[in-house]
Amino acid sequence: MRYLLTFLLSFTLLQALPSDKELHKMIGQMLIMGFDGTSVNKNSPIVKDIQRYQLGGVILFDRNYKERSKTKNISSPQQLAKLTKELKSYAKAPLFISVDQEGGKVARLKPQYGFESIPSAAKVGKMSYEETLKVYEKQSQMLQDAGINMNFAPVVDLAINPKNRVIVGLERSFGADPRQVVAYSKVLIELQKRHHIISVLKHFPGHGSSLGDSHKGFVDVSETWSPKELEPYYALIKEKYADVIMSAHVYNSHIDNKYPATLSKKFNNELLRNTMKFQGVIISDDMQMGAITQHYSLKERVTLAINAGVDMLLFGNQLEHNSAKEIVDTITVQVKSGAIAFKKIQEANLRIENLHTKYSIVQKPIDFTDKRKALTKEYIKQHYGLDVKDITIVPQTIVLHWTAVMGFEDSFKRLKAELLYSDRKDIASASALNVSAHFLVDRDGTIYQLMPDNWMARHVIGLNYTSIGVENVGGEANKKEDLTPAQLQANIHLIHYLQAKYPSIKNIIGHYEYREFENTPLWLEKDSSYRTKKADPGKVFMKNIREALGK
Repeated sequence: MRYLLTFLLSFTLLQALPSDKELHKMIGQMLIMGFDGTSVNKNSPIVKDIQRYQLGGVILFDRNYKERSKTKNISSPQQLAKLTKELKSYAKAPLFISVDQEGGKVARLKPQYGFESIPSAAKVGKMSYEETLKVYEKQSQMLQDAGINMNFAPVVDLAINPKNRVIVGLERSFGADPRQVVAYSKVLIELQKRHHIISVLKHFPGHGSSLGDSHKGFVDVSETWSPKELEPYYALIKEKYADVIMSAHVYNSHIDNKYPATLSKKFNNELLRNTMKFQGVIISDDMQMGAITQHYSLKERVTLAINAGVDMLLFGNQLEHNSAKEIVDTITVQVKSGAIAFKKIQEANLRIENLHTKYSIVQKPIDFTDKRKALTKEYIKQHYGLDVKDITIVPQTIVLHWTAVMGFEDSFKRLKAELLYSDRKDIASASALNVSAHFLVDRDGTIYQLMPDNWMARHVIGLNYTSIGVENVGGEANKKEDLTPAQLQANIHLIHYLQAKYPSIKNIIGHYEYREFENTPLWLEKDSSYRTKKADPGKVFMKNIREALGK
């Protein structure tokens, strides 16, 4: 199997450091920066930083923390929408534009500026499901209209300490019962996702039992914290609601007797990643909070956080002011000296890329009624000898295709219907089930998801039961190698994302290579006469895919 491509979780990690320019961009992707100004232009310092370092994101505030009468970034709906549009126009890569919009007292989009009034989590926690839907639909639409694509909410801290000022006192928690917190958090997360807004769960491992405020100084929860505070995270991670989690700067000697959570491998790597199985992006709480600035230098903070497994560092530039240059230069020195493992930079960049990919995928379902599911089960029984209750699969292979149809809508139409088109005489005798694929990539690189990626699609002989199919619009006359550079990049990003989602995926092949699996355990086809000759997605395309993936 000369072309069999076996992967680890992701692309092969580089052994040598890249150029300074590339390293700076990789570090820049890990930063979310605050800035001053209600508008930007090409000469604005934040724009120069976005372009020079390819910053991962920005965070917006309404008021300056130290001068409350001074506007920082937000003054009206029209102004904010214009600002976010300007920021995106200057960015050369996808940019997270984030806010803290929880509702109640923690709201950057306030009614006095012309935005909708949103109640606090504590008030929402007393509402019915229908009322909660209305509240968070209104907020999500408001954020989308404003151009925000990341919200540091929901707060999943438990309101278990009535003396707590920073969570309970500000009504930022849905309640003391983990089940209630999970239920209301799901509503917010689902609605934000529907409006293309990434939800950030906070503050891990729980801030609701604390007495102090980590904005101002050291916070020790060793005697007040309970494992119960992890329950919302366990539930939301298990049920696939957690894409991003924010760490808190709280100290808990029962888990780590040396470092606060943001700077601790025991919290982030051992507990959150290994024990709780979280594979998404970890964002730090503001790296300028007194809880850590009073005890650690900038160099110590960034080194400990990155090595501990934090993927993105938040510098709101409200409490202190560290420039992007200072931060990037500091991390660069630490990487070059070996104090920060370069592997951590690579892993963080891959997780950030996968997050962007997930939220860039457009849902465009094909027809998949009970009839199509029944036909799929019949296909599985006839061709693979398996009598299954459902059509779910465990993906082990990704198969790349071209449609041989040059328009997107025509390509989609060919996959949408339940029954096979009459012109497919080459495979009609095998089943009336129409061909299908999990994803369809347009010429401009837009990725469309056509069906759940763990359902079986009919797209490759012998391997359907363990493979994900990715169709690319193109391949004129089923011969011409005409897939675009945008499609190449989209396929690379999609492969990375799917491999992270399904660690079981080990193989990436072109459709024309499928017969090389005939003598492997993955090959299930019972009909020895059922074979076709394929050329898609082209040998040049697959060569470029493999080079980009390091194989």
